[in-house]
Amino acid sequence: MFSLYTVFRAVGIFLELIEWAIVIYCVLSWFQPRFKAFFMLRQFIQPFVSPFQKLSMKVTRYFGAPVDFTCLFAIIGFQILERLWWFLYRFLAVRMF
Repeated sequence: MFSLYTVFRAVGIFLELIEWAIVIYCVLSWFQPRFKAFFMLRQFIQPFVSPFQKLSMKVTRYFGAPVDFTCLFAIIGFQILERLWWFLYRFLAVRMF
C-alpha cells in the first residue's frame, strides 16, 4: 500500500516532468529542429499545452505581439497546479493524522 506522501510525490514529479518537457520544447523550437525526438516531445506536451492556446491567441491579438505565449502560460499554469496539489496534500495530512 502506498502512503499518501508517495502518491502525492509521484504526481508532483509528473507535473515537474511536464514543466521541464515544455521548457526543453520551447528552447529546441527556436532552432527549428528536424529530428524525431523533437517531434515526439511535441506529441507528448501537446495535450498539456493545447488548453492554453486560446488564451495565448487572445493575448497576442490584444497586444499585437508576434510571439506565441502558449508555453509560458502552460508553465505558469502547471506551477500553480503543483502548488495547489501540495496544498491539498498538507490539508489532507493534517486532517488524517
